[in-house]
Amino acid sequence: MRHAPTRIRRLLQSWRKDRRGAAAIEFALVVPIMLVMYLGTIEISAGVSINRKVSRVASTVADLVTQQTTVTKNDLNGILEIGESILFPYTSDQPTITITAINVKSSWPQGGKVAWARRLKDGSFDDAGLNKNTNTWVPVNLRIDDTFLIRVDAELDYIPIVNWLIGDTVGTKKNGVGVIEMSERYFLRPRLGAAIDCSNC
Repeated sequence: MRHAPTRIRRLLQSWRKDRRGAAAIEFALVVPIMLVMYLGTIEISAGVSINRKVSRVASTVADLVTQQTTVTKNDLNGILEIGESILFPYTSDQPTITITAINVKSSWPQGGKVAWARRLKDGSFDDAGLNKNTNTWVPVNLRIDDTFLIRVDAELDYIPIVNWLIGDTVGTKKNGVGVIEMSERYFLRPRLGAAIDCSNC
């Protein structure tokens, strides 16, 4: 029994000198950290890229509409489809893109009233539930009497690439999946006239 501490001491010394398996232990400690950093970098860059594309969707659709003097539902549907195609190759979710034509008057409760509207949602087109002459919000600095504005809203529920790993811990939970809600809004004035009429909206 007297020799037990000596044996333990020798055993500990032999373990300290033995370097076999050190690389495997270091690898096991470092790999999870490196993997999280790698996936995090991919996720952040993908998220930033998609967010910029959502902004580009709104600006492009607004730009295309304001270059017209008159439009029809078919014209607007085509422009909305062009906007949706900007997000390619991201196809995990479809965007909601709404074009709202607004007559402006500072005396109105929210500064504007809907002239016409068109929306692309879940692959189908409608008027977004915005009836003609419905009050709609216009920023105070754009409330110039008897003017006309085109407002475009682009919205997308971004599903993270590493959703299988993080689950619903990020963003808003929709249909059991954690999504990051992205949106952009643009206001532009007509380029070629005072207003843009829609003949069959």
